[in-house]
Amino acid sequence: MSRHVIVCTNDQTLVEAVSSALATPPRLTVSDSGLQVLAAVDVVHADLLVLDLETPGLNPLLLTSAIRALAAALPILAVSGRAPEDGRALSHKGVSFLSLPADRRAWRQAIAAAIQEHGLGAEASRFDLHAGAGAR
Repeated sequence: MSRHVIVCTNDQTLVEAVSSALATPPRLTVSDSGLQVLAAVDVVHADLLVLDLETPGLNPLLLTSAIRALAAALPILAVSGRAPEDGRALSHKGVSFLSLPADRRAWRQAIAAAIQEHGLGAEASRFDLHAGAGAR
């Protein structure tokens, strides 16, 4: 079964890393702004949102609150190449955080590991992620 992943970034390397991280290539919806990702979350039935905290013009806390209002059960993986402090406030909102390695070639492996940790491996289903939370 193909996954549908929304990626909010302006970094093509991240898009490629996400795309290659799953055994079955996912359907991707790529947005490069907070407004675009909100529109995507509102209309796309996605399995995961990968939110690049280094995308210009994003306020991750406000954006996460708006996303939760639209799709409360959508898993969010925030990623950043900066220090882990970037993800601490988001973790209090139930957002997973991945500090990307400095070597861009290692991004795929790091993202694949994070996806596996959160049940989005090739054999997991969308509903395994949200037991008790209700599906969108």
